[in-house]
Amino acid sequence: MKYRTAEDLKPLLFDEEERVVNQIPREKVDVYAYLNYNFDITYVPDDTIYQFVFRHFFKLDNPSLTNEFEHEYFKLMEEQRNEERPNIVHITKSLYNIKNHKGNPTMQFPLAAAMLHAINPVFPSYDSDIAKAFDFSSTYHLSGFDKKMKRYMGQYQHTFNTYKELLDDEAVQPLIDHFDEKFPDHRELPEVKKLELIVAQLGRNMQ
Repeated sequence: MKYRTAEDLKPLLFDEEERVVNQIPREKVDVYAYLNYNFDITYVPDDTIYQFVFRHFFKLDNPSLTNEFEHEYFKLMEEQRNEERPNIVHITKSLYNIKNHKGNPTMQFPLAAAMLHAINPVFPSYDSDIAKAFDFSSTYHLSGFDKKMKRYMGQYQHTFNTYKELLDDEAVQPLIDHFDEKFPDHRELPEVKKLELIVAQLGRNMQ
């Protein structure tokens, strides 16, 4: 499948640089920074404030999900903390097996990606804005866990590789510099997260 590549994204990002970077909400950066800075110093299953902020930022407050799901989610996040290479397929499958309010399993790949992203920002997050920026195809019409997972993994790997390619390109540095100028108090954020916030805003503007 043809998704937007680094070469496809660069002109879109540079043509819209002022609008894209300037439209990133201050609240979004502040909240992410809170999650990023506090993850290393908290025990997530017992930190209800961290859980509250995380739920709203990564849209874990889905009414179809049960209290059991949230409990197991944060427990699993803590268990994965020290894994050198967390297995996103295993995480997604574990979440899939927790039934929703209707008693059905649900594919929660974006939440699995959010978990990995919280543990280590080098792992991309995945939401509708990111999907729009890359022009990712939907998985809704695919039946069964394995088919959906295969599609998601292809998109996830594409995102990871594209971010790496963009960050290795010196021509992209002015975008990061612009971000730092707009949010000087968050210069310490990982550069990959700054890039992702920019790409996500591009996707949001495309909606």
